[in-house]
Amino acid sequence: MSRVMRAIAAIAVLAGVFASPASLEATGDKLPVAGGESHCVVFVEGQRPDGELVLSRPECFTDEASADFRAWHGLTEVKSESSLAGEVGVYATSSTFTLGRHYDGFNGTGSSIRIVGSSCTGGYWNTSSTWDNRISSSYNGCSQLKHWDLPYKSGTVESTYGAGTTDNLGYMNNRTESVSYHS
Repeated sequence: MSRVMRAIAAIAVLAGVFASPASLEATGDKLPVAGGESHCVVFVEGQRPDGELVLSRPECFTDEASADFRAWHGLTEVKSESSLAGEVGVYATSSTFTLGRHYDGFNGTGSSIRIVGSSCTGGYWNTSSTWDNRISSSYNGCSQLKHWDLPYKSGTVESTYGAGTTDNLGYMNNRTESVSYHS
């Protein structure tokens, strides 16, 4: 690698290290800097007729406190861009609380993603490619979260119970590709 390329790479790394959490908004559900944990937030913007949740773009941070702050304060914001435009049969919803917070480590450790919505009536999230087969534990915002090993709530399922608790997954550890949220 040339000296110029190494210098550019070093500047990019330093810019990521010294960036404030608010500036770490990502284009996907991974941080734009290499290494470390990421804590992401997505908001439910609507629901398809089959129950699949329509989500906002993920916003990711280097620490959980910033993600929690965004999840809490993002509830009152009106989304100017919606992924619902032109979709037939999709109805809009507002986000009012964290349905579930999913971690790639046991006991609520490691990187996380928060699904912020308004209903525990069975709507579901198909995990993104960066969260496929990665979840090891989940915080239940709803009374029951069902972790499915295939998209669209299909295949083998394991449930976690108790709103306000964080549970480790057993046989579904690192096998989840969709999660549904139930009261």
